[in-house]
Amino acid sequence: MLENIIKVTKNYKTIVINAITYLVSALFLAIAAQISIPLPGGVPLTLQTFSIALIGCVLTKNKGIKSILTYLFLGLVGLPVFASGKCGFATIFGLTGGFLIGFIPLVYFCNKAKSANNIYSKIILIAIALASLHILGILQYSFLTGVGIANSFMLVSLPFLIKDSLSIILALLISEKLHKE
Repeated sequence: MLENIIKVTKNYKTIVINAITYLVSALFLAIAAQISIPLPGGVPLTLQTFSIALIGCVLTKNKGIKSILTYLFLGLVGLPVFASGKCGFATIFGLTGGFLIGFIPLVYFCNKAKSANNIYSKIILIAIALASLHILGILQYSFLTGVGIANSFMLVSLPFLIKDSLSIILALLISEKLHKE
């Protein structure tokens, strides 16, 4: 009987620790989203890509994805966690919503890049992470505005590619430093 009580206690402890991890990660991402510079295309310049990459590099793949899903859920239910304090379905299905959905593959591929064996694999996985984020963002923006894919790329993707690439590389370097200590 005591063994069963210990197992249940360990399970609850794991559940609580995981829930706190998801909430703290979502809060970290929400804070990064508020550091926002509006741009003409409607997609603001934020620290979200860096935050997501760091979450993906520091946490396990599943915890990273669940952290992003927690963040998206908090925004959907009305907490102002998205860039510029936005929230709700209108944001997810709005001009920047494709990027919000793109956070899921971004965290996944950043996690994969963290554990890649060589620099070439890391570069390929970073490229896939960026491509997945930007493709989803471009497609939704293009669909909602009626602007073609090429013009959408020029407006809402191209201006961010260097910053986003550097954000992921910095997150990888920080996570490698953290894992060595």
